[in-house]
Amino acid sequence: MKKLVAFVFVLMSLCSATSFAKLPDPTDFFAGKWKIMVAGTPNGDVTFSTNLVRKDGVLTGQLKIVGDDSLPLVDISKVEDDKEKVVIYFTIQGYDVNAELTKVDADNLKGSLMGMFEAKGVRVKE
Repeated sequence: MKKLVAFVFVLMSLCSATSFAKLPDPTDFFAGKWKIMVAGTPNGDVTFSTNLVRKDGVLTGQLKIVGDDSLPLVDISKVEDDKEKVVIYFTIQGYDVNAELTKVDADNLKGSLMGMFEAKGVRVKE
């Protein structure tokens, strides 16, 4: 009987310890800083620096074109995400555009801008 009580005590301790452990939220895979490179646009290859932040359960953020500090930050108007894919909507140079990116591995994304231009994303590690 003592062994059973000890076993139950150890099991309960393990369960409570794991409930207090901070486990990463898998829905936050896309949250963070990313560099997104888009190849072959009418303006040549373009790189965006993007910071996605989860607020009230929804991803939001801003992006900036890398290489031209005179350009302002661009607000991301909408983000759709699930476990494997993110779609970022924004307006740039008067055009409403979207970038659809799929998870490749822990630090890389691939997809397209407007379904026409190849896009690759790389997580920025600080």
